[in-house]
Amino acid sequence: MIVSVLLFMSAQALPAAATTRAVDVAEPDPRAMSRSEITAFNAKLDRAHPYYIRCVRTLETGSLVKKSYSCRTNEKWEVAERTGSQNARETVEAMQKSSTNGN
Repeated sequence: MIVSVLLFMSAQALPAAATTRAVDVAEPDPRAMSRSEITAFNAKLDRAHPYYIRCVRTLETGSLVKKSYSCRTNEKWEVAERTGSQNARETVEAMQKSSTNGN
């Protein structure tokens, strides 16, 4: 029991760089790349690498066929998520302040 807890804790203590494959690549521009170029680029990288490109498919509203793709690096997805979360947090705080000031 103690051994398993220690192993679990030591696995969490490893830095992220030690768990990903070290590959030196320049930061890509996914908007300028084709799907096959993205696949070839990603073949060299681990899925957790900051420059690994993830594409998300979005269905167009009102269409059963039309789709759009948004491709970004892991690093850019993380920045977008943090920015969106911060904006949502600020909006909620502003709404809470305005509701307490109005009463």
